[in-house]
Amino acid sequence: MKNIFKISFLFSLLLVSFNSCDSSEGENEGKFNASPETGWVQFQASQLSIDLNSYDTTTLAGIPVEVNVPIVVNDLTISYSFVPVSGANPNTVFSNTGNLLSPGGTSSNFDTTFPELELNIAEVVAANITEAMVFDVVLDGTDNSGIAIGISGTEETRPTTIRVTICPNIEVAIAGLLPNDDFFVGDYNLTVTSGDSLFGGDVFADQTVTVTADASATFNRSFDVPYAPGGNIVSIGFNINSDGQIVVQNDISTGIACAAGEDLTIGGDSVNIFTLDACTVAESESVTLNMLDFFGGSGGCGVENIELTVVLTKI
Repeated sequence: MKNIFKISFLFSLLLVSFNSCDSSEGENEGKFNASPETGWVQFQASQLSIDLNSYDTTTLAGIPVEVNVPIVVNDLTISYSFVPVSGANPNTVFSNTGNLLSPGGTSSNFDTTFPELELNIAEVVAANITEAMVFDVVLDGTDNSGIAIGISGTEETRPTTIRVTICPNIEVAIAGLLPNDDFFVGDYNLTVTSGDSLFGGDVFADQTVTVTADASATFNRSFDVPYAPGGNIVSIGFNINSDGQIVVQNDISTGIACAAGEDLTIGGDSVNIFTLDACTVAESESVTLNMLDFFGGSGGCGVENIELTVVLTKI
């Protein structure tokens, strides 16, 4: 008799625990309480971002799936699909079968571990992607008619789709872009966001400049712009490194000086180098040039290394 009482008590406790673990079922409140072998599956989050520059590509990326079922007697197979959004097609990159096995006897209601849908990031590296790879992973169904995909009316809090963004290795992305004739080449709006001229007014007035490329030069992008206040035309050269860093040429002559025989120059800010974002470099329309006015105390003006930030935005 005591055993029967204990079993009945435990069964009741399961039902209470299931109900108390999640009381936000909305229009589905209490729908699964009558049978502890029914319920739903969902993702824990709706977004996942992976940067190949910092991710350990020998490690699988796991996407946890919650199995919100109090009692899972048998193994549960959850089917899913990849839906391409932009960039490389995940269906041709990954070797996933489209099925995830959740072992019998486990439940996300009482466990802190969940079955994980795994992505082999080494397969992305092998695909040599040069732009952001964006796709959705969609939960499609289960092999148990009593276990649904999500709960209707609560998609925001119970996601059944997760948007995955994988940013390329910056060196791979840059290598594919530099040979392009239009990669940071053409007309740009120039704006000075910091660094007023000590002579009064802006170092460079807001204007349109033309950026050109010279593959044979150390600094393979350049543009001409008048330097205030004298209006002398200076040529600003900058290099786009293989790691996405934008390095401005040093000792760029302005053609003016505060003291006879001393040339006031502009240089790059080596402490604050702008780096292109690996995920957006392929479609980036702006670049930031971190420079130093009065470079190294040049020009005999009694000042040195005034930070100068210039933003170029594609027209």
